[in-house]
Amino acid sequence: MASVLELFPRRPILLARDRRRSRNRILLLAATLLLALPALYWGTQSWQSAALRADLRARGVRAAETLGAKGDCTSRRSRLSGTERPIDCWFDVSYRLRPEEGGALRQARVHHEGPAPIFTPAAIYDPADPGRVMLEPELEREMSWSELLGPVLLLLLPAATLLVFFATSRRGLASAARSPDPLLVPVEKVIRQPGKLYLHTRVPGAARPTVDVFPSPAMPLQVPGPDERQWVLALKAPGGRHHVLDADLAWLELTDEERRRLLAAARGY
Repeated sequence: MASVLELFPRRPILLARDRRRSRNRILLLAATLLLALPALYWGTQSWQSAALRADLRARGVRAAETLGAKGDCTSRRSRLSGTERPIDCWFDVSYRLRPEEGGALRQARVHHEGPAPIFTPAAIYDPADPGRVMLEPELEREMSWSELLGPVLLLLLPAATLLVFFATSRRGLASAARSPDPLLVPVEKVIRQPGKLYLHTRVPGAARPTVDVFPSPAMPLQVPGPDERQWVLALKAPGGRHHVLDADLAWLELTDEERRRLLAAARGY
C-alpha cells in the first residue's frame, strides 16, 4: 500500500491526449451550437420585432395610402375537433409615403399575428427610414407568449447538451494532476450501466461520497488496502474532492517506466 503512494511522481502531470474523446467532445459542442441556432434565430426575430414596434410607437407615422397586401397565412388544425386556429400571416404590402417623405410608392414584407384581415390595415412607417414598417394591428398588440418564451424553451435542449459537455470534462482531474497528492479510498458502491460505470467512493470522515464515471472499457485502479474492502487509487483535488484513476493509468501522461512501476506496485508484483 505504502509503495504505491511513495512511487507516485510528485511532479506536475498532464492528462494524456485521447483523440477519440477529443473528437466526441468537439462533436458534442458542435451539436450544442446547432441546437442553439433555432433559438437564436427566433430570439433575434422577436427582439427585432419588439425594437421596431417600440420605435414606431414613439415616432411612426401613418402611410398616406395603403394599397394592398398579398401573402400567405398559416393555421393549426386540431386532430380532435377538426377546427383550425389561425396563427399568423406574412404579407407583401404596398404603401405610399406622405408628401413630407417624397410620396413614393414603397413595398415591404410585414408580419400579421392572427387571422388574415378582411381589409388591408394601415401601414405605419418610420419617417427617418420608410423601409421600417408595420401594419397597425401588429403595432398595437403586445408580444405573444411564444415570442417571449419560445426562444427560452428552445434553449433548454442545447443547455442540456452543454451541461453534459462540462459535466464530462476532466478539469478536476487535470487540476489534481498538476500537483499530485495520491491517496487510497474505499469503494462504497458500484453502479453499472450500458457503456458506463459509476463508482462511489468516500474518504473516511467525508459527509458524502464522491462519484467518478468510467466510460467502457475503462475501469478503476484497484489497490491493496488496510482492510477487506475494495480500495482504489485517487488524486486529491483542490477543494477536498478526489478523482479515482483508471486501471491502466492511461488518463495521465506518465513515462513508460513510471506507469510500469506504479501498476506493478498496485497489483502486488
